[in-house]
Amino acid sequence: MQSKSGLFPVLLVTAGALLLSACTFDQQQVQPSAPVMGTITVADSVDSSRDFSGIEVSITKKDSAQADADTLFFQVTDSTGHFSGVAMFPEKQFYTLRIDRNQQQLGQASVILADGDTLRIEAELPGFQQALTINSAEHEALGQYRRVNQNYQRVVSFIQRGVLKGDSARTELQKFADLYWEIYENKTGTLASRMAAVDAIDIYGSLDGRQMMQKLREVQDNDQLAAVAARYGTSYLAENKGLNHTLQYLDSLQTITEDSVASMNIQQEQIKLLYDSARVDQAKSQLAEFKKRFGDNRSVKSWVEGIEYDLNYLSPGDTIPPFAFKNNGKLISRDSLLGTPYILEITLLSNRLYQNQYDRTFVIHNIYKNFGLEVVTIPLDQSQVTIDAFFSEREKAWPVASAEAFDRQSVIEKFNIRLVPTRFLVDRNGEIVRKYIGEEYQDVIQGIQTIIKTEEPAS
Repeated sequence: MQSKSGLFPVLLVTAGALLLSACTFDQQQVQPSAPVMGTITVADSVDSSRDFSGIEVSITKKDSAQADADTLFFQVTDSTGHFSGVAMFPEKQFYTLRIDRNQQQLGQASVILADGDTLRIEAELPGFQQALTINSAEHEALGQYRRVNQNYQRVVSFIQRGVLKGDSARTELQKFADLYWEIYENKTGTLASRMAAVDAIDIYGSLDGRQMMQKLREVQDNDQLAAVAARYGTSYLAENKGLNHTLQYLDSLQTITEDSVASMNIQQEQIKLLYDSARVDQAKSQLAEFKKRFGDNRSVKSWVEGIEYDLNYLSPGDTIPPFAFKNNGKLISRDSLLGTPYILEITLLSNRLYQNQYDRTFVIHNIYKNFGLEVVTIPLDQSQVTIDAFFSEREKAWPVASAEAFDRQSVIEKFNIRLVPTRFLVDRNGEIVRKYIGEEYQDVIQGIQTIIKTEEPAS
């Protein structure tokens, strides 16, 4: 289980990942709306006329960098700087607030729109960011969340620097997990409540898996958190209770949830679990069902393509695709490594997560090289300068390909690299034991132990 604490790799959770379903009334979908009002003024030093008319206030939504922004709210201030209106939007989430005058953008910020939640905006130009105040029930909850989070990050930095450790560190982590949980309970229904629940569960998981599962059971009937319960519960139960128990848990979540997005996320966890557990036929069957239900959903198209490729070509038991490069004059390849279990890393050395995980890999290599385990790294960085700089600060304890040693695009396609770091645990027969993407690497010790448990350490 990963943790926000800094003792373990950080699990990144973004506000953009908060998926919320719209309300219904008499079987007809009602578009959420919220009153938006406020005052935008101009400092006397810039405009002494005291006429604040003509300032444009808009809230927009942009689905992608290439797409045009949709306008959800637009009003122009009167001479006092006042404006008011109603924003219409698809779902509760963060949107972009823009302030323009005379065809010139003067300010930009993020605001939360929630159904029926009055949003009040006050600001003065210039210095928009410094003078801006935003008030609503959502933003009040967000302010409380940010205050707790700011203090939590200070504690994390103390832990990372060794100022806090042992029982003292655990006590502080427990305190902040409880504080996040209070926000979840006291600000129910807000985006901040959901973010706080995820943070609390993340920290509980790093301290006590049983406590985390207790909290997950408290949120599992909340459609907005069902996918969170699936992700964290799967990781803990698969390690401690086994595959069948974990599948039963996911089935129970499917029965509870009424939200289609949550149901989709839970089924993704089921397919991934079956794939990781080498139940490839079951995973393919579930994926076929998944495509029938959710195949038209553009947000999961890339995921479907990725898992489908993995199931067909990179499943546990499949032979690792060929690779080869020279390291200090010695050929390192799939064929040369037959008879040796190894971790194949494909990553950017400039990637922050990989850098955070490197020390752990170094320790793993030192321990398990006594059982013959090797580590092989193929960096996707285009510059050899970047690779050399990385190892100027770290010991290079295993073979690392040079920037010119291979064709990057071929490696990306052949190994289905969609996120970095991606790693493969490979047994002595050159067969894949498991593929690890990003934070999943936390589970690699379990995989290593399955391929060396019957062997004595190398002499």
